[in-house]
Amino acid sequence: MIGVGLIGTGYIGKVHLEALSRIGNVRVVSITDTNKKMAEESAALYGIPAVASDYKEIIHNPDIDVIHNCTPNKHHYNITREAVLAGKQVLSEKPLSMSLSEAEELVDLAEKKRTVTGVHFCYRYYPVVQEMAARIRSGKLGDIRMVTGTWFQDWLSKDTDYSWRLDKRESGASNITADLGSHWFDLIQFVTGLKVKEVMGDMKTIIPLRKRPREQVLAFEKTAGLDYDEVKMELEEYSAVLFRLSNDAPGTFTTSQVCNGRKSDTEFQIYGKENSLAWNHNRSNELWIGYRDRPNETLIESPLLQSRESRQYATLPAGHPLGYHDAVLNMFKDYYKAVENGGAGGIAERPTFMTGYEEMKILDAVIRSVKQKTWIKID
Repeated sequence: MIGVGLIGTGYIGKVHLEALSRIGNVRVVSITDTNKKMAEESAALYGIPAVASDYKEIIHNPDIDVIHNCTPNKHHYNITREAVLAGKQVLSEKPLSMSLSEAEELVDLAEKKRTVTGVHFCYRYYPVVQEMAARIRSGKLGDIRMVTGTWFQDWLSKDTDYSWRLDKRESGASNITADLGSHWFDLIQFVTGLKVKEVMGDMKTIIPLRKRPREQVLAFEKTAGLDYDEVKMELEEYSAVLFRLSNDAPGTFTTSQVCNGRKSDTEFQIYGKENSLAWNHNRSNELWIGYRDRPNETLIESPLLQSRESRQYATLPAGHPLGYHDAVLNMFKDYYKAVENGGAGGIAERPTFMTGYEEMKILDAVIRSVKQKTWIKID
């Protein structure tokens, strides 16, 4: 059994615990959170034997092999660094750190310590997203000519809505570009096999004053009616990026959290010389395939119809769609295969600290582009 310690039991921490409970060779030994009551509730729900007083107790527990870092952005670097130095394997939430230099340091340190690393880019683990990648790598799409997509939400559309992600001290220099943007660009780079080489960014704070609750609230939790302080916002709830891929194909991405009626509307489209592919999170078991001279197709997630490379992730018969928790589970299964095998394992290309570092390079370039109002090349 692989012993696991989890730090941070808020919204995403609970998602991790749910997936971990479904992996047979993994045992969660201890968890912790600054909100001890919340950690105790999670421990009771999942039968976890211990709630640690702080994260250091978990990192230095000899019965723990792997650390899941599910804390807010400001804690990613310090906790992850301490865990790597302590000889633990680490799976971190994204972004990997608050700055590009911190991310680079973590990559170098993990390489020296031979740490089995992971960053929680789970959306690539939907079965038909894996199928997109397999089709492009086989050459069926032909040369990629253009990519585009959006990610719209509405959970921050009122001035009474608040999240720690809007606080620069907690989140870093970006809110939505670091959060949703990192997931979206990971999807594009994974599926196409290309890298983002140049960006032109635009960001805007649409609601400049918000009512911050005086008590702790979780992501997506209603805050109306709570006592609050009115605070000025520094970070963006809107972001748009023009970019070029490494083959010089152009791309566009727009995201916002103030789009009423859109809960988590994620889409990306890849246009190739021979045909096109598109995926929308609201219909996550469908892969749209577009043609010029024949009828378009919709491939429904299926272990019988998908390619050899992607069918392992479609674990139920066709017509039984997998969801978000299953995408997380698929990723964790790949990660723990790698833990068992000293870094190898899993058929798919796994998201590691290097993946997180590449996403930080994109984020850093977008932020610099917004400040300088010009295109920025990514080294």
